[in-house]
Amino acid sequence: MRELRVPEERIGVLIGQGGETKNDLEEFTDCEVTINDNNVRIEGEALDEMIAENVVRAIGRGFNPEKAFKLIEEGYEFHQLDINRFADTRKSQERLKGRVIGKDGEARKHIEKMTETDISVYGKTVGFVGHIQNIEIAQEAVKMLLNGSSHATAYDYLERNQNKVKK
Repeated sequence: MRELRVPEERIGVLIGQGGETKNDLEEFTDCEVTINDNNVRIEGEALDEMIAENVVRAIGRGFNPEKAFKLIEEGYEFHQLDINRFADTRKSQERLKGRVIGKDGEARKHIEKMTETDISVYGKTVGFVGHIQNIEIAQEAVKMLLNGSSHATAYDYLERNQNKVKK
């Protein structure tokens, strides 16, 4: 059994309209998912629980269910970076989130396209869904932005590592 907390404003997304998302999660992972306030309990076989937990974590970190459900497929993983590691004030966190997202979401979209990952900037985290080697490249580009590198420098890094991206 696994238990985790999900931000209150993400519980509705986890449940889905008419319970559809929760029901799909239970069906796809053979787990029983119980939601009480913002506490989520997952019960099933160990590997199924781990997969369901990753899906719940991804939804809790801002991913829509469609993107989070990719984690059920073999080879997909969920990772997250804590923006607090790069910023010590709330104002600094907001500025860094803006750097990762970019104007009209362009920076995030560019990193997603170049690395074939899905990225969610939510709260104090940047979440990644994709193949592990693609996530590593995307995370490195995001870390560059969080550490103050220019967008051009991060994009150059992505270009240089394009041959390592798993299709």
